[in-house]
Amino acid sequence: MKLLQMSVPEINRFIEESKYKQEIDELATRYRGIDLVEYALNLNLAREMSDILGFCQGDLRVMMGAYLQRWDVWNIKSLLRGKYCGASEDEIRETLVPAGAIGAPTLNDLLKKASVTDVVEGLAGTIFYKPLAGALDDYNKTKTISTLENALDRTYYEHLISIQLPGTKADDLFVSFIRREIDFTNLRTLFRLKRAGLEQDKIMGFLIPGGARLRMDDLRKLAQAPTFDDFVNALKEYSYWAEIADAVERYRATGSLNAVEIALYKQQIAFAEQISHLYPLSICPILGYAVRKNVEVNNIRTIARGKEMLLSDEAIKDQLVI
Repeated sequence: MKLLQMSVPEINRFIEESKYKQEIDELATRYRGIDLVEYALNLNLAREMSDILGFCQGDLRVMMGAYLQRWDVWNIKSLLRGKYCGASEDEIRETLVPAGAIGAPTLNDLLKKASVTDVVEGLAGTIFYKPLAGALDDYNKTKTISTLENALDRTYYEHLISIQLPGTKADDLFVSFIRREIDFTNLRTLFRLKRAGLEQDKIMGFLIPGGARLRMDDLRKLAQAPTFDDFVNALKEYSYWAEIADAVERYRATGSLNAVEIALYKQQIAFAEQISHLYPLSICPILGYAVRKNVEVNNIRTIARGKEMLLSDEAIKDQLVI
């Protein structure tokens, strides 16, 4: 709330006096304003996630390393979107967070690639290469990158839930967290695509198997709903409805799905917070911290970007996850 009352330069000064000081000082000679905020936040996040992984050993390191590959997905999507839209290297670099298995040197090499296809070829040797290469034919036909992005998401979650774990209660909670996240990812996709009026068969191609409460048959039933209103009514049969009912009403009032997506995100954060206190010597508290750290960075970025675009405090506040 304090940051909401500040200008971008004031936000820079404020976070310089916090744990982001090292990054602000390090980058202040090269960047100003919103660019300084973006690069400092991304660099701090990448360093903290790298430090966390460095503390982990054995199965814990395997689990956390696989979880942090979400930043590989984020970075690859940023590269693909940037090359697709003809963005400059600097514009793409601003969005990158080297906190996954693909380090900064490789990301810099990928930045220099000339096209979407070249970026995919540059990922040879990673778990993402074969799925992306298999989706290139569809990309070349349609000239849209949604199929490539879907291949990334599927590969990430399939890899994550396929990891062989000892089967402790903490391991089970970690898997439950990931399966819930798959459910929420599918719900966000359904809300967007049903509102856009996409055909059921096409929608199913964007959904990810392996959720906690929404199996593929459930997802198919929701995708088959004739209209968006029918889809919303069908959702009332599922336990997640209680968690998003108020947000759906806000959507009806505003026409924006932002409230629904934030409500889903908050539920996942609440679950991470809940399990983080149960087994202190497991992945649970580490996962809880990683989730909260990402929320913090996203909120600061949202405020700074909103101020840069001269949005009202109320409009910015609606985008925050608190």
